[in-house]
Amino acid sequence: AVGEEVLSSSTITGDRINGLMDGVHGGWFFRFDTRKPCFNNGLPLTLVIHRARLLDILLKAVGEDNVTAATEVESYVEDKDGVTCKLSNGETVRGDILIGADGIRSKVRQQMRGEETPLCYSQYTVYTGTCDFTNELTDVNQIGYQVFLGPDLYFVASDVGENTQQWYAFHREEPGGTDDKCMKEQLLEYFKDWTPAMKERLECTKAEVIERRDVYDLAPTIAPWGWSQGRVTLLGDAIHAVQPNLGQGGGQAIESAYTLADELDKWAQGERPNVQSALQVYAGRRILRAGSIHGLSRMAALMNIVYRPFLGSNPYGFYPQPVKDFWHQVEKLRIPHPGRVIGQIAMMGSMQYILEYVGSGFGTPQVLGGTPVTVANRRGERPVVCQVPGISSPKRPLSDDDFKMKGIPGLAE
Repeated sequence: AVGEEVLSSSTITGDRINGLMDGVHGGWFFRFDTRKPCFNNGLPLTLVIHRARLLDILLKAVGEDNVTAATEVESYVEDKDGVTCKLSNGETVRGDILIGADGIRSKVRQQMRGEETPLCYSQYTVYTGTCDFTNELTDVNQIGYQVFLGPDLYFVASDVGENTQQWYAFHREEPGGTDDKCMKEQLLEYFKDWTPAMKERLECTKAEVIERRDVYDLAPTIAPWGWSQGRVTLLGDAIHAVQPNLGQGGGQAIESAYTLADELDKWAQGERPNVQSALQVYAGRRILRAGSIHGLSRMAALMNIVYRPFLGSNPYGFYPQPVKDFWHQVEKLRIPHPGRVIGQIAMMGSMQYILEYVGSGFGTPQVLGGTPVTVANRRGERPVVCQVPGISSPKRPLSDDDFKMKGIPGLAE
């Protein structure tokens, strides 16, 4: 019932054109077809749901009486029968196990490992917002998800239903910075020379809803005891926080939650000798998958950093001014940058495999980097999803040809 409510409250974007665009000049750098992994594996098409709506659904399913808000675990004490936690509101609670799902700066992780795990700064600050979209320059009936690329900046936008767009604007800068002016004004200054289709999102966003934060990630350890010790284990950003470039932060937390629930069920059914063993097996099943997704998310960020549309675009800051002036003149010739050409060729040869792995893990066992989908399919827990346009998903004014890049690889649009 929870799954059905999540699906019915979500907006399908996977049946629309998604991809990467040149942020300044407009035009597609690479379109990818997110339908294929779903068709191949009987999965629902990629969909999005507002985080607040998802939390409401989960809270209703769990029951408000079972949730304590505005508090966190300060410390814990483990004994042979369970774990006792001291909360920041002064209360103590006790359970059979402790699942530390307390975010990238997890106090549970710090106590379990006996030290603070260093975080890795991505070199980017992200501004986020949601807007009532005008749809004047982007047809959301055909376009679902776009990443606009540019030097030291990139902008991600997705339809989230009911004429609403959620967006993320990334700006390369040192951590801990602040804005001297209204964040909306600051963003319009950063992106002043970019394509109007991208700026449309900023222009229709209310200034007071924009937030900013520095982007960090946390490499998951390959040691099972870094995930679980005794009756304490970690989940979500507390153990495998990723950069948001693949939209996999929440997805990986759900995969971990499914796997952990599966192992706890096996312990309850007597298939594991004790709960400590179940927590160790959970870690073993998730290590390779979480590490792979973490690496792919970092690779996506690298593409955004090095993208240049034309030879001479964005000359390096350490060049003398005469050299910069020379490259600015070269840029006017609009010669495709070699890195752009090579990058597009590489993506044309690899993107469908990346999408297949993210979506299905190629059907490999979890311990070898596969997804819980493999387990759920084998058990018959997840029925194969019908993908008939107009019946199980909206009927879009798109053909298969609309999803394909056209032209010579490296120079295609």
